[in-house]
Amino acid sequence: FAAAPAPPEERSAAPAFRRSLSGKMDRVLRIAQHIRLAADEPSHVLTAEPTAAMSGAEPADDDVVVCCAVRTGVTRAKKGPLKDTPCEDMLVPLFKAIVERTKIDPKLIGDAQIGNVLQPTAGGATTRMSMFLADLPYDIPCAGVNRQCASSLQAAANIATSIKTGVIDVGIAGGVESMSMYPMTSQTVMSKTSPNVEKHELAAACLIPMGVTSENVAAKYGISREVQDRMAVES
Repeated sequence: FAAAPAPPEERSAAPAFRRSLSGKMDRVLRIAQHIRLAADEPSHVLTAEPTAAMSGAEPADDDVVVCCAVRTGVTRAKKGPLKDTPCEDMLVPLFKAIVERTKIDPKLIGDAQIGNVLQPTAGGATTRMSMFLADLPYDIPCAGVNRQCASSLQAAANIATSIKTGVIDVGIAGGVESMSMYPMTSQTVMSKTSPNVEKHELAAACLIPMGVTSENVAAKYGISREVQDRMAVES
């Protein structure tokens, strides 16, 4: 992300940032709407929309723009070709690619935030070690961000907000996860969890695996596997 203005062809590629929607289910409803659009109109393309929080309807000199976007492949846990690849080794080539593609002076990068859910040390050490392995200077601050499944989106929002408010001019945001090396329940130790959790309905529900949660959401809103696969291909 950077604060510098971008030419029109770059602006059209910059994603819009939506405000957080009130209510626990509003985000689910919005995602369900997107999936239904993909199902009803296979050629449908989601378009960027301005938000009062980040930008106006017209291009402006203080717009926050995405200068480069890269990622590794996404593979199946325990079975895919990345199952034995440490998170550090997935992040390193991405950090290097960003510098190579943008030609940015690394010393101008004001912050780097990487989202995760399951990494040891809350992801902070993974992020820091990856930056050093990618030859980024030590004086770039970094942070691990955990907002569960929205962790990398939160990292992007944090960096964009820091640029918009003038805290930094350039930043890196992303996310990394290896459910092969760190399964979903690996960080939950019931012997170290308060016994009061099981006595409270909402607190106990926090221990329901996301796989079960996704099945419940799919059943409640009628989202089929076929529709999800179609959206995944188009995205």
